[in-house]
Amino acid sequence: MLVEQHMSAIYRLAAAIVGDASAPDIAQETFVTAWQELPRLRRPDSFAAWLRRICVNRSRNWLRSQRRRPVSAPFEPAEASAASPGDFRAPIEARALLEPAFDRLNPDQRAVLALHYSLGYWIAEAADALGVPEGTAKSRLNAALNVLRSAIGAVNEQAESEVAS
Repeated sequence: MLVEQHMSAIYRLAAAIVGDASAPDIAQETFVTAWQELPRLRRPDSFAAWLRRICVNRSRNWLRSQRRRPVSAPFEPAEASAASPGDFRAPIEARALLEPAFDRLNPDQRAVLALHYSLGYWIAEAADALGVPEGTAKSRLNAALNVLRSAIGAVNEQAESEVAS
């Protein structure tokens, strides 16, 4: 019953951090770990937050062990959703721009970015899911956004110089 209740949210969280291809494995590992560690759960009323923290930790460990980044961007850019249904160019262009930028994020930055922007968590909720103080979550989010801005700016500058030549 708990798996059915939380599977969708845990899968989305895992997919946002590690990508769609590995999300089923991470979600399964999350529930197996939760089952094994259930006797250690101190506050049953915080089960959902505890489960999210397990998922985030599993995802970060997977990224570190694979030493690679997910194939898909953890969120759909606003430009892509604003395009007409028949126009496929905007999502492809946005993905080509975002993927190299996401490759520069470390697992902690990717996790807080996924929690806050992909899943819509408040900073305090993201900090709770990560098991860190709110200030740490804010600084990781800020660092992630700076990395993305820098990477996207570099790609834009390169594209402009190619067009000018």
